[in-house]
Amino acid sequence: MAVASSNSLLTKEFLALNGIIFLVFCNVAVFFQFQNYLQETLHFPSQSLGFLIGIFAFTALFVRPLISPLLHSDNARKWLFLSTLGVILALLGYYPARDFWSMTLVRVLHGGTYVVLATAALTKMMEFIPEKRSGQAFGLITVITLLPYAVMPPLLEPLIRGFGGFLPVLFFTAGLMVLIFPLVLMLRGGGKGEQGKTSQRIKGRELLENLKDKRIVALLLISLLVYTAFAPVFFFLKGHALKIGIANPGWFFTLSTLTEIAVRLFGGTLLDKGSKSQSLVYSLGGLIFCYVLMANASGEVLFYSLGLGFGICWGVVMPLLNGLIFDTSQPRLRALNTNLAMVMFQGGFFLGPLLGGWILPDGNYPMLYYVCGVMILGALGLMPLVHENSSKSGVRGSENLYPQDE
Repeated sequence: MAVASSNSLLTKEFLALNGIIFLVFCNVAVFFQFQNYLQETLHFPSQSLGFLIGIFAFTALFVRPLISPLLHSDNARKWLFLSTLGVILALLGYYPARDFWSMTLVRVLHGGTYVVLATAALTKMMEFIPEKRSGQAFGLITVITLLPYAVMPPLLEPLIRGFGGFLPVLFFTAGLMVLIFPLVLMLRGGGKGEQGKTSQRIKGRELLENLKDKRIVALLLISLLVYTAFAPVFFFLKGHALKIGIANPGWFFTLSTLTEIAVRLFGGTLLDKGSKSQSLVYSLGGLIFCYVLMANASGEVLFYSLGLGFGICWGVVMPLLNGLIFDTSQPRLRALNTNLAMVMFQGGFFLGPLLGGWILPDGNYPMLYYVCGVMILGALGLMPLVHENSSKSGVRGSENLYPQDE
């Protein structure tokens, strides 16, 4: 029997891996004030800040597709250990990094070891997600990835004061990373049966066959469009809000993040009922409506209400995309495709700011959010490929792709 064939989701292994993911994202969220450190402490020129901040994500974007086919359930534990050690060394490496090139080297090392750690954790996670609970599972996982961004930024200022600077906080974070080691020891070896087949390296022929599956390609492109449209809200909403007279736009993110967490915690089981693809169509339609309203927002009531609206839609769309990719993939390719979906996330956070840079020289925020709405419309236009190929496979929805496991 496969490790994940039981209907139990909250196993000690699933919880241990979520603890690892929480710590991984804490070590990223702690860089909320990295710009201030570079500018005010190290006195880097403003034109170098964007590169030094962005090279971390670019490294992760480059490395993840290279390593994803090489990681599987049998070697994931080894790479969890090694990459955790690498992350700790990278965090300590910020102390001697005082000039542009040494800081670039540390950022590349940090981004590379971080993405190996995150990829290995997701790869191992595939063993412990039951067939019919992928929506709930990814709902919980995405809550865990959101929590560090809700917890760390408000704690950072008192931590910096208490520890006496930004670098000591990074050293403290390196100490937290040590907690990953006992969590890794809680993970048992690879399973047997269908999921156990993932304990072999993905071959080139299998990778090509996987990318010929229109459902997988469509879902990855939808993910890229969703995250590319998400990034301009994250990076450019403050300028839009100030332009329309909103005094404290930060409350938008408080409302949207809390709503996302609530949807995923309390609605997680509903994500696995009915058709995931139909639910995704409805929630993408809701996102289009939100972007159109954002382009025309002019008052606080509508602006903050959109925080709730976006939070509901994002809270449904993102775990549904991951759940559909999980359900649609062959069992031994689930880890690979889940990590490819993370490439789309990082690609969106690279393309979204570029999009804003092209559109916003004249401060045309409504146009930016209309374009985001058009991208979601494009994502909606790809959904027939998911439906079409599901029907050709003899199923009515992604939940029934593996009837032999029922």
